Amino acid sequence: MPHTSGLRTVLFASLVPLALVACEKDKLKGPDAEVKKSDVKLSLPAVPGFELPAANSDGSHSVKELRVKGRKLLDSDITVKGIVTWAYDCPTAVRQPGQTDKDVQKMIDDDPTKCERAKFYVGDTADTPAEKSLWVVDVPRPYNKLELERIKKPDRTLSMYPDRCEPGEKAADKQICPPYAVGDQVEIVGSFKMASPHSERNSDGLLVYKRMKNITKNWETNVDPALLAPPGGAGGAGGATPPGGKASPQDLVDKSKGGKG
Repeated sequence: MPHTSGLRTVLFASLVPLALVACEKDKLKGPDAEVKKSDVKLSLPAVPGFELPAANSDGSHSVKELRVKGRKLLDSDITVKGIVTWAYDCPTAVRQPGQTDKDVQKMIDDDPTKCERAKFYVGDTADTPAEKSLWVVDVPRPYNKLELERIKKPDRTLSMYPDRCEPGEKAADKQICPPYAVGDQVEIVGSFKMASPHSERNSDGLLVYKRMKNITKNWETNVDPALLAPPGGAGGAGGATPPGGKASPQDLVDKSKGGKG
């Protein structure tokens, strides 16, 4: 019996430290991780393709094609099909808080250089964002008020001013100023470049306007292309108009201010 009692005492004495160690481990053990491995298999969508759409059979180009591999077409005349996604509107751009439409028009009439050159953007779809649209620049515009006052009607010809038109021109063979609005489906012919003759630049390329068909508005340029050569010889900002050259908006503003002095 003494032998049995001694054995129990030894066993108890040896188990107590083990129990204490286990208890200490439980105290040091942190909370179970909230994120556990899951056996659920996810069904991921297929990786979208990046292939360009097939080239148009008529030889025209899409905006996406020009953005992805248009460098080989730089400095060449091309036709681009798309949807107008944005259009520059001078009165909207220059309007100051509190100004009425009449106030804005008078400000523009007095100083047409406040307006930028006419331009718009086109995309392959109506919801193409501006940063993925193609710039169309040097778009023809109507003569402004100062030009109508300072340039005689016989001198306002397409051969002299191929980038401007008479306001409200009715003659089909003289209508070079295209109608366009956001959402219109258009086909534009122009020169694909990195910079325009008037120093507008875009690293993705831009289209220097030459002629256009507005499918939505059933309108198309109907003018002898020979009369629509790129304008040249225009006076620079603040500079004198060269002999036989065209008066720029800034020239006319300077003359107007000089006449008032």
